[in-house]
Order: sequence, then structure tokens, then C-alpha cells
Amino acid sequence: MILLDTSVWIEFFRQNEPIASQVSTLLSEQKVITIEPVFSELMFGARNVQEKNVIRTFWQILPRAEFREESLFETSSSASQNDYQDKEIGLIDAVIMRSTQRGGHLLWTLDERIISSMDGTQLFHLTDSGDL
Repeated sequence: MILLDTSVWIEFFRQNEPIASQVSTLLSEQKVITIEPVFSELMFGARNVQEKNVIRTFWQILPRAEFREESLFETSSSASQNDYQDKEIGLIDAVIMRSTQRGGHLLWTLDERIISSMDGTQLFHLTDSGDL
């Protein structure tokens, strides 16, 4: 499964290519998983009721990666071990990265700080084949 970072969802909702087409394909093939912090960020940035309804609809239908209340505390406690502060990686991004690693998912992000901090085998790239 592929966990889409907030940056990818934004490009999808804006219908920016080639990301919009690739996300549509992944969605139709049921290869997308989400996590609460990503959709919380999307909902926080929604500008009107229509945007909120679209976000809410995707949230309701997509499978979800494990996210527990203590995930925030656990991640913040281990952030210094991974030098996240020095790499300018925030708490939400750290939670997303940790969830991806723990769940054995791929992460698709456009955030260069995350990309440079993760093992390349854990990242999904636009040019990746559909054979997951």
C-alpha cells in the first residue's frame, strides 16, 4: 500500500499532472492507504464546505494506517535519535514517516526533507511500476 503525504493529496485535488492521473490510478487499484494526521492537515487547510466534503469523503472510504494517540508522543520522544529537528522535519511528518516504516508501506511525498531522510526503498516514485 502507498501512503500519500499531504503534498501529494494537494496536487491531486488541484488536478496537477502527472500526479493527478497517477493518484487516480492508485485509487482505482485500491493501493492507497491514509493516516489521520494527513487528513487532519488537509481538513485544516480546506477553504470552504465543498473542499471539506471532498476530504471527508476520501477519509471515510480509504483504508487507514495504524495511528494511536500515543504515536505522537512516541515519535516526539525518538525524534532526536533521527535528527529530525536538525533536518527541519516536523512532528506530523515524523509521525507519517514512522507509520510508513512500521506498517511496511511506501510513502509518496514531494517534501525533499522527507525524501532525503528516508531509505529510498520506502518511497514511492511517480515512475514506479504498478507492480507492488
